[in-house]
Amino acid sequence: MPRTIITSEQWAKAKEYFEIGLSLSDIENRTGITKGAISKKSTAEKWQRNDAKKRLLSQVVEVATTKETILETPVSIEVHNELVNEKTRHLLYFQNAALRNQKKADEMLEVSDRIADVEAHSRITARNKETVLGREADTVINNANVQSEQKIIIERKELKGDTEN
Repeated sequence: MPRTIITSEQWAKAKEYFEIGLSLSDIENRTGITKGAISKKSTAEKWQRNDAKKRLLSQVVEVATTKETILETPVSIEVHNELVNEKTRHLLYFQNAALRNQKKADEMLEVSDRIADVEAHSRITARNKETVLGREADTVINNANVQSEQKIIIERKELKGDTEN
């Protein structure tokens, strides 16, 4: 029996099906790759079942099913799609802005020598993290106890190994 050449696209699909949690038989039926070949490759490459992908698939199916039952008219579908697209655009805008902001804060921290800059970086990082994750900031950093005339200087020094012996 001649060996069948399996394309990289077939393997990519097989891996995705595997990670989502499909059985080897289901993957074989969908890709044409034998269960034995899938088992061998998944073991060799240490493929893992991914619960997050499985949950996401379930949520997408639930949303699609709900959408079909709720959105019965073309107008409701149009309004729904318009609002989803608008919210998605806004979220992506703010997430990208937060990532740019974080990059700039990281650059500024590299050249900083004041503790106030380190604290500011910490606040910026917390705010950006919450923005990217799509949540409100849970933690408020209270710095009211810092005395206004207190001056702390951070010096950067390179540590060198003990080479003189």
